[in-house]
Amino acid sequence: MVFKITFKVLKQGAVLPYSYQYELSAWIYKMISSSNSQLATFLHSKGYGQGFKNFKLFTFSNLYIPRFKNTPEGLKILSPTVDFTISFLVDEVAASMIQPLFEQQTFTLGNKQSQVPLKVDGILTQPLDITSNTLRLRTTSPIVVSTFEVVNDQGKTQAKYLHPHDERYEALFFKNLLDKHQSAVYHQIIAPAAAPLAAQPMQLRVLGQKVRSKLVEIKANTAAATKVRGYLFDFEVTAPQELLKVGYLAGFGGQSAMGFGTCKMLK
Repeated sequence: MVFKITFKVLKQGAVLPYSYQYELSAWIYKMISSSNSQLATFLHSKGYGQGFKNFKLFTFSNLYIPRFKNTPEGLKILSPTVDFTISFLVDEVAASMIQPLFEQQTFTLGNKQSQVPLKVDGILTQPLDITSNTLRLRTTSPIVVSTFEVVNDQGKTQAKYLHPHDERYEALFFKNLLDKHQSAVYHQIIAPAAAPLAAQPMQLRVLGQKVRSKLVEIKANTAAATKVRGYLFDFEVTAPQELLKVGYLAGFGGQSAMGFGTCKMLK
């Protein structure tokens, strides 16, 4: 289920921090937890876990801001409305509960230094129709693909965020997709595939030369602050339709519930 949510900007000229994904994710969690549904239990607390893996099977795009001005503090919003898309890989019962959670909600997005008051002005359900094993996609939030590397003699590791042209990128991209699919099947969100998915043809191809890096700070201005690097680009992906649906609704790559890995189809 894919939703386009439009916000009315309640204070023209307000400044939005460049890194706002964590705060937007926190608002989404708050809306979900306000319900007493199974959706809240899974997404807000433990997620769809299987073994050591834990996937919160939703994702959301960057905000689309028609008019803005870059300032040292962030984006000065000059347009009366902004919008974003959010998608969930959920069963039909949970899907019917989602839209009412967000209707007419008012909140303030930002940090202590820069804030924008917003009110939900409209929610549009967008159909998803995947009929091919190959899609051409454009990222609307950065895709994060990472591995861990040892950084000192004591064996300390840290995340290594991979560029789409890295030779390890494609394998890790599809491993994440297969793991998400397996988790969703385990929790009976989707039906098992008729044939083993890992053995079927899969390929990722970057389109064009424009690959843009984006560094996002999570929990900015706190002791727990971390930085995550993802990439914005156009690409063609070939995989079983079951996997393409999971990626489109639950996000491609890692940290989807923090606003990474959302895409739209290219014509």
